[in-house]
Parts: sequence; structure tokens; C-alpha cells
Amino acid sequence: MKKRMKISSQLLILSIIFTLLFNACKKDDSSSSARKAKSDIELNKELLLDLVNNARTTGCNCGDTYFPPVNEVSWNNQLEEAALTHSKDMDDNNFFEHEGSDKSNAGERISKTGYIWTTWGENIAEGYSSEKAVIEAWIKSKSHCENIMQSDFTEMGVAKKGKYWTQVFAKPN
Repeated sequence: MKKRMKISSQLLILSIIFTLLFNACKKDDSSSSARKAKSDIELNKELLLDLVNNARTTGCNCGDTYFPPVNEVSWNNQLEEAALTHSKDMDDNNFFEHEGSDKSNAGERISKTGYIWTTWGENIAEGYSSEKAVIEAWIKSKSHCENIMQSDFTEMGVAKKGKYWTQVFAKPN
């Protein structure tokens, strides 16, 4: 009888441990879902910089105007934040414009992040599936390409929410 109680106790303990582990795994699965949802808006920053800086350092035709090589830009998290604010706004409110639903422009959105700028530019796009596709589209568009090749810009950030992309360039003060 004692042996049977000892085995029952051990089975009960194992059952409790199994339940705790199973519940812990379920929590990890749900947090991995949260991480996946967050990663839906995370982009390959290195690839974006490489694609933009390749155009900037080799020179580029924007429409019928040739832009000679210019200095590379670096990534700025505040500019990424301003870009994400606009992409989220367009996605949440189902519109596609440079002006925000609150009538803000990119300069105002950049300033809200605490970034102090001397000049800025913004590209937006809708419906592209990858970093490479959206950068190629911006380079094929004269005005977007001119932003990419603007020698005054020294930093950039890009964000995507849903089908909406925003690229923000600036030069700090």
C-alpha cells in the first residue's frame, strides 16, 4: 500500500510538472504570436540602407535628370518613428497621402519625435511586398528618386504598416 501511495504521489507530482510546463509553453506560443505581429512592421534596415546608399554612391537618373554620386545616409530611429507614425495613420484611416489625417506634414511628425532638423523629405508607397521592390519603385519615380538622391539628407528611417510604406529623410540641425 505504501509503495502504491508513493507511486501515486510521484504521478501527481509529474502531472503537476507537466501541466506547468504545458501552460508555460502555451504562454510562449502566445508571446511568439505577439512577437510575430510586431515583426510584421519590422523591416530589414541594413538592406534598406544598402539599396538607398548604392543609388546615392553610384549616381542615378531620376527621370531625365542625372544625379551624380552623393554621400551615404545613415539610419535614424527617430526618423523611423516618424515614418511609422505616418504608415500607421494611413493604414488605420485607409488613405494614401503625404498629409496626415491630423493635417500634419512629415516635418511636424519628425519634430514630434524630438529630432531637430534643418531639412526633410518623405516618400510614401502602397502595396509593395519587399524592401527591394519599394526602393526600386521609388527610384523609378522622378520625385521619389530626387528625395533619395538629395545631397542635403544625411539620415533616413523607413517603416511599413499594412500595405503602406513611408521613407523619411532629414538632416539634423
